[in-house]
Amino acid sequence: MTINSKVKTDAELIAIVNQYMEDHPNATRNHIILHSHGNHQRIRELDKKGLIKLPKPLPKGGVWGRYFYIQSRDKEFVR
Repeated sequence: MTINSKVKTDAELIAIVNQYMEDHPNATRNHIILHSHGNHQRIRELDKKGLIKLPKPLPKGGVWGRYFYIQSRDKEFVR
């Protein structure tokens, strides 16, 4: 019987996620899940169990309003 070396234990996955959050303190929830090199479903389950603390999800819609606004008279984008 062979052991799959690619499968990470929960402790290894928790350590990887915590290390990524320390290295990237401004990372969003999805960036942490995508770049932690683990199964996204397992990371979400660990968050639900309370073993790791992921940031809250961003609200949907209106994302461009945070970065740009349109001046109504000149219709120019301002950053």
